[in-house]
This record gives sequence, structure tokens and C-alpha cells, in this order.
Amino acid sequence: MNKGMIRAVLLLVFLLLPLAAFPQGEIYKVVDKDGNVTFTDQRPNSDAKPVDLPPLSVIETDPIAAPATAATDPEAQEPTLRQLRRQFSDFRINSPQPEETFWGTANMVMVSWGSSEPVPQDMKVVLYVDGKSKDVLPSGSTTIQFDRGEHSVYAELLDNRRRKIIKTETVTFFVKQHSVGQNARVNRPRRGN
Repeated sequence: MNKGMIRAVLLLVFLLLPLAAFPQGEIYKVVDKDGNVTFTDQRPNSDAKPVDLPPLSVIETDPIAAPATAATDPEAQEPTLRQLRRQFSDFRINSPQPEETFWGTANMVMVSWGSSEPVPQDMKVVLYVDGKSKDVLPSGSTTIQFDRGEHSVYAELLDNRRRKIIKTETVTFFVKQHSVGQNARVNRPRRGN
């Protein structure tokens, strides 16, 4: 061997020797005085022994053969409940108005609901009239006959998986009708004549 080759081998040995002194990929478990556990790749003291970790499970896939899914196609991705709640935050009962009184309507009241955003047909609206549910069209109105008295109505907007997006405020209203004898004059005999 010539001197140049010996120097190259010695230089390589001296360069690689420090790397061999440092263990690579070792994890140490440290427990402090309060019992808190920490895992680190820094040796905490000279007596510390590395923790034996189970081997990692690795599943290799072929990215070219992977089919396009809803998670990778942003247009096919469904909006989240948070996004839907933000989109339909102004969903409300438009009619009747709170504390409104209906006279002379033959006890018929039009209830309407909606949002500034059009409600898609795959969503569902459930209307609650005096606590009883009634399925109705997503955007629109319905006319309902009520008895005289106080009534309440609210609606829930559900997504295509029937999860509640938003519930409107409850609207209380009154249905009244004129009495037959309300304005009739009463003829009473006069006294003293």
C-alpha cells in the first residue's frame, strides 16, 4: 500500500469514528420526581438504557394505482357541519312574526321559513307546530288550520345525512276569532217607564 492510500483510509476511519460513538434512533424513557413520563432521543445520563420499541407497521401503496376518492377530490367533498351552520346561519321562520295575532282568517295561518342561501333539495326541514313535528319542503311555506288560542312554531334544518344543522327561534303567535255576540246590542227593558 502506498502512503496516499493509507492516509485516505486513516482519514475515513477518523471521520466515521465519531459517528459510531453516537447511537442513532435510540429512545430513552425519563420519569421525573412527580411521575411525569417523557420520551426523548437525548441520553439523560450515562446509566440510561434505550427503550425497546416494537417495529413500525408500514403499508406501502402505489400512488398511481390509488383511485380518486372524495377525500382527494375537493369538489366531491361534502361540507362539514360547521360550514353548513355558517352557510345557513340566518335560517329562520319568516311568518308568522313573534306575538302576531290573526283575526278573521278562518283560523288558517301561513307558516313560512327560509334562508338567504337557497336550501338544497337533498336537505330536509322539520317544522314543529305546538311541539309536534311535520315534514315539509326545504324552502317554502305551508298553510295550517289552528284552533283559537296561543301557538308556537319552529323549524330544524337537517343535512342529507339527517344531522341537525340549525334550529330556528321559536315563534309564538295567537289565533283569535270574533264572537257572534261580540258587538251585538243587548236590548234590556228600561226601568221606570
